[in-house]
Amino acid sequence: MIRVFVRSAIRNAIVTGSSSALRLDPVILRAAELLPFEEVEVVHAETRFRTYVESGAAGEVSLRGIRAGDAIEIVAFGLLHDGQTLTHWVRLVTLGEGNAVVSIAEATTDIRG
Repeated sequence: MIRVFVRSAIRNAIVTGSSSALRLDPVILRAAELLPFEEVEVVHAETRFRTYVESGAAGEVSLRGIRAGDAIEIVAFGLLHDGQTLTHWVRLVTLGEGNAVVSIAEATTDIRG
């Protein structure tokens, strides 16, 4: 069986402007292990939608349809076979002031303890 799991999540991103795709600071892309043109889901208080990421300027988190200053979360998914789920780790990236990476953590999906 193939299952869909969260591969990485970016928390507390503050929108800085508008662009056709989600443009992110390259440091954020590397921290979340995202590649340009990879599909992600954007979660906002009022909406949730999928788009793709592009490399942007330092501190940039821009996309169309959400006001500058609003907080969003960005989630990337991956497909895993059952055997891969035992060793799967989710990359959790938390942003702070100016959309700077303040922490990178990993959480396991292993329910064995």
